[in-house]
Amino acid sequence: MRKINHYHILLVDDEYYLRQSIQRIMQQLDTEFRITAEAGNGEEALALLKEKDIQMVITDIRMPVMDGLKLCKQIHEQYPDIVVIILTGYADFEYAQTALRHGAFDYLLKPVGAEDLETALAHARLQLQKSFELPEDTSGDARSASETVDFAIKYMQEHYMEEIDIGLMAEKLGFQSAYLARLFNRYAGESPFKYLTNIRIHEAKRLLMDPSLSIAKVGELVGYPDQFHFSKTFRKATGMNPSAFRRQGQEES
Repeated sequence: MRKINHYHILLVDDEYYLRQSIQRIMQQLDTEFRITAEAGNGEEALALLKEKDIQMVITDIRMPVMDGLKLCKQIHEQYPDIVVIILTGYADFEYAQTALRHGAFDYLLKPVGAEDLETALAHARLQLQKSFELPEDTSGDARSASETVDFAIKYMQEHYMEEIDIGLMAEKLGFQSAYLARLFNRYAGESPFKYLTNIRIHEAKRLLMDPSLSIAKVGELVGYPDQFHFSKTFRKATGMNPSAFRRQGQEES
């Protein structure tokens, strides 16, 4: 088993702004994964794989020169230890299934959300741990692990309505984010991001029972200023959109 400091990701997509979006999400999650290289097509990606130590490739399917399917096949044949995650739209779902047959580990539907990406990385981590070992992170002050998690939980409970950067929160506690995430999973049973989402959804359910508040206002009050993002997150957590949840509550009362 080879020891490495981080899991290094090669991000492959011909759309610059999509790459930037995923970079921002990765910085927010700030796990032991790092995007250390980017490419605009499959040929560029293969050239970078010869130069860099990469453990994961996240690639779009539709790209010029060499698409994601051909790239996935080449990686599976030449670098079998590399985990490949495919980015796909609903219209290209059949291509994602083909990619899985060509050795892809998982796929993500676009637009990629933080929670979906975090889940995919968690699954990939289990696969990568079979081949790679990360060093234990001993950074931080003398505060006990459980006290650190308790403090982070209290902070989220008091500031969930604000924009919370998990990475900055960890920094304030004197820890690297990947280490805080491991502590959180150990003592709270889920990631900091998931815990924060649960707090927000729980409070949103309470606020939705107040008919004087618009859906957009409820989202804003629980830390989701973008109504579309709020509705999407709420639906994923509860199985229904905020309007349907409000109607159901009114019918039951």
